[in-house]
Amino acid sequence: MKSIKYANRIDKIEKSELRKIFDKAPSKSINLGLGEIQFPTPKIISDKAIDVIKQQNIRYTPNAGLPDLQKAITNYYNIKLNGNVCVTTGAEEAIFASLFSFVNPGDEVLIANPTYIAYKTIIKMLDAIVVEFDLNPELGFKLNQNDFSSKITSKTKVLLLNNPSNPTGKCFSEDEVNFMISKCIDNNILIIVDEIYRELFIKYKPMSFLEKRGKIIVISGLSKSHCMSGWRIGWAASIDPDLIKPIIVSHQYICTCAPHISQEIAVTALSRKGMIAQNKIRKELIANRDFVLDQFKHFLPDISVLKNTSSPYLFFNVAVDDITFTNEMLKQGLIVMPGSIFGSNGKQWIRLNYALNKKKLAKGIDIIKSININNI
Repeated sequence: MKSIKYANRIDKIEKSELRKIFDKAPSKSINLGLGEIQFPTPKIISDKAIDVIKQQNIRYTPNAGLPDLQKAITNYYNIKLNGNVCVTTGAEEAIFASLFSFVNPGDEVLIANPTYIAYKTIIKMLDAIVVEFDLNPELGFKLNQNDFSSKITSKTKVLLLNNPSNPTGKCFSEDEVNFMISKCIDNNILIIVDEIYRELFIKYKPMSFLEKRGKIIVISGLSKSHCMSGWRIGWAASIDPDLIKPIIVSHQYICTCAPHISQEIAVTALSRKGMIAQNKIRKELIANRDFVLDQFKHFLPDISVLKNTSSPYLFFNVAVDDITFTNEMLKQGLIVMPGSIFGSNGKQWIRLNYALNKKKLAKGIDIIKSININNI
């Protein structure tokens, strides 16, 4: 019997390099690779979930999300609720639904090099064109303004950013933000900003792009900030409700609505008590970060570490092939991510996620310390 041919669009995508690395890791490997906060979900959130289950009334919600959650999200950004929020099944669905709603085949979408690996694949799934602009690794991944300007054409439809950045853990400076927004306003370009790591700041909470003028959609969620990756709650929000209307329509046909139980507990997560619990997560991450930086300073002084402004990633330069380094770590039972999977400017860099139990973290760092990089 003849096989059924896949849709043409699936020929352009495959399992991500990140997942491929994770899949080939030996069992019981220490995971400093995947982008997940490996701490328990705060008790206040788990207790709320139990209360919701006991109500025995878990049903569909409005497509855009529970009104109380929409209100909590707009309160979080200090903006008015006016049909300008769509609650989604995680931030990744919000990214997909947003691009699906605005990008046509042949449109160009600007993304940073390096940046979150899913962006490029989603753009290709929509038959749009990926255009990368440089974040200069020799200058701490600072925006190359001349390169950014040169990449804008009459076909540029969207600027898709990750701020704070995955994989670098850094935020754009205010001057860089203002420069990009000005260029987008001048060229009628929609800005979509993934702010999923905003609450995991080290010292200063970064501003949200919703504080700026322009055609801007902000994506976020609770997977990182509240250790709620499995609860699948994200959102798209804007000052302009016209930018959210098509996303709500797309979202309706992608998954109808985000899970009711998760939306109920999200209201608690965004409450004052929920944000107090979140701050404990942030402080635990900072303690882990300080531990790793201290280990590198004393035992790996020749390795250059990019000082992050947001958890949970440290980006460090091994001065050898990053894929080879990653494979060597896998042989030793440690998962890290090669920087080149996030873009060509990530070559020779490694992304390390320190958001896990301190004891396991220490074992992972010991493995890195035991390797003679000069022999790789």
